[in-house]
Amino acid sequence: MATAFAVTGMFPTTKATGSAFTANALKAPAVAPAKAASTVTMVDAFQRRFQSPGKIGIDYSRPRKLSSYKRSGPSSLIDYPTSPAMAGFYTLSTCGRMSGASKTLAKADEYMAKGINMVYKRTAAASGVYTTQCAESTTPGGAEFKRVFNRISAFKAAQKSPAAKATQKFQNRRKAIIAAHGCHHEEVQFCNNPMSASVYLAGRNEASGTCIRYATPSSAAEEYMARSVADQKRRPSAAGGVFRVSPYCTDGHAKGQAEQRRVAALAGEFRAVQQGPSATSAAAYKAATEALTVYGHGDCNAEEVIYRNYPATAMAMVTD
Repeated sequence: MATAFAVTGMFPTTKATGSAFTANALKAPAVAPAKAASTVTMVDAFQRRFQSPGKIGIDYSRPRKLSSYKRSGPSSLIDYPTSPAMAGFYTLSTCGRMSGASKTLAKADEYMAKGINMVYKRTAAASGVYTTQCAESTTPGGAEFKRVFNRISAFKAAQKSPAAKATQKFQNRRKAIIAAHGCHHEEVQFCNNPMSASVYLAGRNEASGTCIRYATPSSAAEEYMARSVADQKRRPSAAGGVFRVSPYCTDGHAKGQAEQRRVAALAGEFRAVQQGPSATSAAAYKAATEALTVYGHGDCNAEEVIYRNYPATAMAMVTD
């Protein structure tokens, strides 16, 4: 019967003894194939210390109940921040501490900050399609460079001194409370969650177009004033003329990245010019209001005149 299943000349007769149609004559017990090494979620050495609990040393090779996953390996407190706005509060200051209320509150702060960031991104792109505010890049590979740059900027921001962190924390709290329209609930949230306050300010400026990247000076005088204000705001971070550990040093960390940053800045300015008249007018009005109430002195008539007449200068004031 074995030869009935074969075409003449196709299979040798000896092959039929081990086919699926004959009895299994193997004496050795079946052994499962060697299992490959467990698939473990890992990151590079630069980020390994900053991963949140539950993401390192986990075997995802086969599906199981979520409750059965166990963390095995060192980890830090929160996710490694993806932007400077989410760095410098908990990332390095609470590493190695025992679990407790502070870690739980930090995770809650991180969750709220990401939610605020998501809301403002939806505001900037309400239809789901990014507008001219999509500042990732205009060339292949630019988006990846932007991601790496943001992480490095966040890493540098996390290494600031305790005094610099405290100053930034209370300044962001003050600005966020001013921008909260007298809402007691938001004021309490910003006082207890410094990361939420920082992301609130950054997202607010990005969504409303009041960031310096979207400035469109209408004259040489306005451009000069905007650059002068931006220079004054950056000068405290490098008082001696040399950039220290600070997110303000934005030229990159490897050869060629300074040129990429320059091209990206020019591309952002070009895209800002492509905005419609309504968006440009709205950004100019909001920038003047924001600079006067949050970043300037609300009762200074001279500042109000400058911000109203030179919106790019107001956008430079809003830049942190």
